[in-house]
Amino acid sequence: MVLDSKDKKSVEFVAESIFSTTPTDPTMLGFGGYVSPVTIKKSVVSKKIPFLKGCGDSNRLQSTASQKVSEAFEVTIEMEMIDWSILPYLLCAANASTYAIGDTVHNISLATCVGDEFEVLRGGVFSKIEVSMEKEETVNASLTALFAETSGILFTDFVGTGAHAASPSGAAMKFGDITTTLYDGAAPSAEEFYIEATKFGIEYPVNAVYDQNASNASKIGGWSLGQRNLYLELQATLGDLSMSTEYLSGDKHTYGFTLGGKAFSFSDILWDGDFSQKLAADDVIAMPLSASNVGLTIA
Repeated sequence: MVLDSKDKKSVEFVAESIFSTTPTDPTMLGFGGYVSPVTIKKSVVSKKIPFLKGCGDSNRLQSTASQKVSEAFEVTIEMEMIDWSILPYLLCAANASTYAIGDTVHNISLATCVGDEFEVLRGGVFSKIEVSMEKEETVNASLTALFAETSGILFTDFVGTGAHAASPSGAAMKFGDITTTLYDGAAPSAEEFYIEATKFGIEYPVNAVYDQNASNASKIGGWSLGQRNLYLELQATLGDLSMSTEYLSGDKHTYGFTLGGKAFSFSDILWDGDFSQKLAADDVIAMPLSASNVGLTIA
């Protein structure tokens, strides 16, 4: 029978203290939201080897051998967020309970359960999160993580005397829950613009650190994170055109809001890219704003 909606499907994770080693008897964690879907991309790195056949052999137009030389794993997770508990892993915070931006790389193992089969991806690191808050919507997050190896399919539960993550519960955060929105220290309406969507993201360029002594097939012994890019995008409707002048001024701005018990404060915002105003007979005047490499504090 096919695996369908009646079968178990779950995903969970746990921090690793030793790279690519899942803790013994782990207490697995959820992601802080209602997860679906999860996409696990498994890639085989292969080598094509053209060669000279023996003198007495035939079929000389097909003299290429193929073999696997490595493998790679990437996971993308979509969820409607209940809380912000996943953010410390993306902020490289000192630990999983603080929200101060730092330089601590948190390696993880991620496990799936499908039917009666388990699989654990090890030696993982989150490379990106994008959070979207739009009118008449719950707060959506998209996560990306890279992994060094897989356990393969397991037919016995890997947690031992540990525990699986509980099912998520509680209300998802929503656009209507946002309070205390400030732009340059004042309500955005003071600037005659009205925010109807906010998107922010944290992303890192990630490079594999190879180790020929590593025991996994990929020979990845760790991950090196490049410079963090924290970006911000707003969608707003206009009450006047003063933002056009402000956009072109090159001045830096601040923006903040409170949601889910956390106050987000973005700083060093330099609006860049294209400034587009659309004039239509039967629509409001709206504009997108975007900035990269901004500052962020969360309290």
